[in-house]
Amino acid sequence: MTLKSFSFTTSQIGKQLFYYQSCDSTNKIATQLVRQGTVQHGALIFTEFQTQGRGQQQKTWESTSGDNLTFSLVLLPNLAVKHFFRLNILVSLAVAEAVNKWVKDEIKIKWPNDIFYHDQKLGGILIQNNLQGVVVKSSVVGLGLNVNQLHFNHPRAISLANIRNQVINREELLNEILIRLENMWEELSTGDSTELERKYNARLYGKGVTRTFEDNNGLFQGVITGLDEQGRLVIKTENDPRYYNFHEVRYHWD
Repeated sequence: MTLKSFSFTTSQIGKQLFYYQSCDSTNKIATQLVRQGTVQHGALIFTEFQTQGRGQQQKTWESTSGDNLTFSLVLLPNLAVKHFFRLNILVSLAVAEAVNKWVKDEIKIKWPNDIFYHDQKLGGILIQNNLQGVVVKSSVVGLGLNVNQLHFNHPRAISLANIRNQVINREELLNEILIRLENMWEELSTGDSTELERKYNARLYGKGVTRTFEDNNGLFQGVITGLDEQGRLVIKTENDPRYYNFHEVRYHWD
């Protein structure tokens, strides 16, 4: 069984499959398909290897061919722009919960949507939204998840095979991610994201721990307390809480 012929057990997400042995970027292909109007909600663009894979802040994604999960999903949320962060919550939570079927220790989410095992990165998510007025009409969700790759150039990277010391069935893992994503999508469509937000906050990496951070003003110490209603990261310092949007604050690793 290969991913090209695997039959996912979802009702819609992943049913329209575009498979590539190699491509430059699944997010790029997904964006082109959206513009052409040739994709439906839940379309899956999957590749064994990306030549131009990117993560947050244009960082290169390191992945060996055929070992990991590298794909993009097209979602049609019709979501108010002010609630766009709910997509980050939904996708990262679905991935974290799915991965936890293979890992005993709780998988954490490093804000906004990196997947962490203890202090090491298992995966990353990049979401690109297409806005029409005050509505998110379509979203391209790119995911890179380290599954069976054993060696990395980055010291903080880790794979499920590293953790489990065995080869992981990628088809089963991807199917589990899509199932959870579809179930959470139905929950989000009700308009009430309270439970999803609670679960996301419970998995927030570094929450409640004093750490060193860096923003445009330099290094400082603080404690992550959670998110505000806009999805901004809230860090409590000695003086007062600070609120950060994407790319405005970084972890300062020792």
